[in-house]
Amino acid sequence: MTKNFRVGILDYSIYVPEKKITAEELSPQVNIPAEVLREKMGINRKYVGGTEDHPGMMATKASKALLKKTSVDPKELDMILYAGETYAEYVCWTVGVKIQNELGADHAYAWDLSFRCAGTPLGLKVAKDMMQADESLNTVLVTGGNANSYLVDYKDPKQSFMFDMAPAGFAVILKRDHLENELLESSIITAHEFCDDVIGKYGGTLHPITEEIAQDPEALRKARLITLTDPEGMKKRLATQSLPAFVGAVRKSVENSKLEEKDIDFIGITHINPKAHYAIMGELGIDKEKTVYLSDDGHCGHADQWLALDYGIKQGKVKDGDVVALLGAGTGYGFGCSLVRWGGSREIKLEGDKNGKRYSSVI
Repeated sequence: MTKNFRVGILDYSIYVPEKKITAEELSPQVNIPAEVLREKMGINRKYVGGTEDHPGMMATKASKALLKKTSVDPKELDMILYAGETYAEYVCWTVGVKIQNELGADHAYAWDLSFRCAGTPLGLKVAKDMMQADESLNTVLVTGGNANSYLVDYKDPKQSFMFDMAPAGFAVILKRDHLENELLESSIITAHEFCDDVIGKYGGTLHPITEEIAQDPEALRKARLITLTDPEGMKKRLATQSLPAFVGAVRKSVENSKLEEKDIDFIGITHINPKAHYAIMGELGIDKEKTVYLSDDGHCGHADQWLALDYGIKQGKVKDGDVVALLGAGTGYGFGCSLVRWGGSREIKLEGDKNGKRYSSVI
């Protein structure tokens, strides 16, 4: 392993569709009053996908925009990690390799990582860990797309916790020994009790779509969408387990980074209802001003943390040297957090001598 190993974020890019739907427009589709969508579910508006807004396509668009933005030649990429949804354009298909082909990244290798909407923190962790283990990985693209909103059954009130979902894509370039936007440590928690609660039941090897289902329009419609196997049980379990898991992921990433909770200057959280969002911050002792709630975007899956960070930077909430927590969660259930020291490193001159010599420590 490389001594004093460090990885920095060169830059990031986000792709979102052009079209949005407001709470008032969504209300009749889901039979929920617009004020409830806004106040309790945190949806003022959200993105709606078009004909070319699919996971691989959106990740490719974000990646191309990022390469142009950073002037990085695709042939400089050593690895492409697709940390997005496997519900994508095709079944039994490696999205990362398609993105590699679209970019012309001839010297890279590409592969897919799946972790639902907790994929961003896990993708960052895995990429950094691989770069530490393999010194040939100097420039890595982590990218992803999410279109699980197309799987939600808006006629099923029990799926209302997913009515905020929206399509989007993201891309981020990690570089070895890049001393800005340093990627610190991450933490991942899985709550295996929820493993079968939210599934695409039909279309896999266990439950193929049969001729009988195909001949019944309503049965076929439902078979193409998400199934909740125990919605009431899941709701009860989430009520007691989700907050500790969210908070636990942050605390462990802080511990791994040798920091304290009070060191967090900004937190970008996957879109959940406002009450839960601020409960996480309250538990961690983070001021309410140190975040951006994505009420005008919806739950864009893997892109949520980057959207929040982007707003935070533009609104002046994220400044040079700030510690940023990127917190995600996805059905399954998985919870993950990555810490980033945004901007340049802080160099602190320590008092005293060591072995007769003055020294400094970069934190």
